[in-house]
Amino acid sequence: MDISLGESKIYSLDPRFAPEDLLRKAEEKKTGALGTGFGGLLSRPKPEEVMLAATQYRLEPFWHVAAKAHYVYDRMRDYTVPASATDVRAVTFLGNDFAVSGAGRPGAAFGFPVLEHCADDFREEVWQEGATGAHVPNGQALLAGPKTERADPAELSGADTMVIMPEHRASAIVRSLLAKLLRPLQADQVFEESLEVECIELVFRPIVAYEFVLPAKDRRGVVEVDALTGEVKTATSLKMQISRHVSKDALFDIGADTIGLLVPGGNIALKVARLAIDRSY
Repeated sequence: MDISLGESKIYSLDPRFAPEDLLRKAEEKKTGALGTGFGGLLSRPKPEEVMLAATQYRLEPFWHVAAKAHYVYDRMRDYTVPASATDVRAVTFLGNDFAVSGAGRPGAAFGFPVLEHCADDFREEVWQEGATGAHVPNGQALLAGPKTERADPAELSGADTMVIMPEHRASAIVRSLLAKLLRPLQADQVFEESLEVECIELVFRPIVAYEFVLPAKDRRGVVEVDALTGEVKTATSLKMQISRHVSKDALFDIGADTIGLLVPGGNIALKVARLAIDRSY
């Protein structure tokens, strides 16, 4: 089996809303972020009483991985052909004689062996949150917008930017896709078997969180605004910065986990391991 790994890439998506528009969206929801439950609705403060205490700009990850499989193979099958009438007892086809079973009755038929030449193609694609593993329903639309390719996640870090590193690695996603593409074939002879991981992309999307405070009651709340879609949601607090750097090599390691999937297919596993080791980042 031929196995190829597509080029791994890291992108940061450019915000599609101006900072003032993001802040305006957050301001519209700030009083709601401070109120909780029925009591919160009754005591909701006036907008002018709520102050902006902090702003947090962060980049949250999601994965885009696509893979396909191609199979070419032959197999022997017996084809059954109905006779033209109940009086047919045998037929000659391409110089060969075939007896008709059930002759004299409705449903009479004859069978002959054929060699089927087959080809199958399958493709799987996934858009998955790097932190939670949840499906990203609008991933294709997000990635289609303005973006910047990065050589390493370390490029994204800065004094004013929090980078959330993915908990789910590329190896786990590739393993899941290959499990769907490695299909048992009803074949007598296989001529081509190939698996291609077309792309492995780690994408960071911008989220801006605003912490608001009501000084009179020492109450705090957070409004998060998606800088790509403008979607707004509330949170109880800002995310904590976790000082953790993960290299590109570790994020895109396709070796050991993928080999584990392919056991006991030793020849396949060896090719995957060799590709993973030979790749340079």
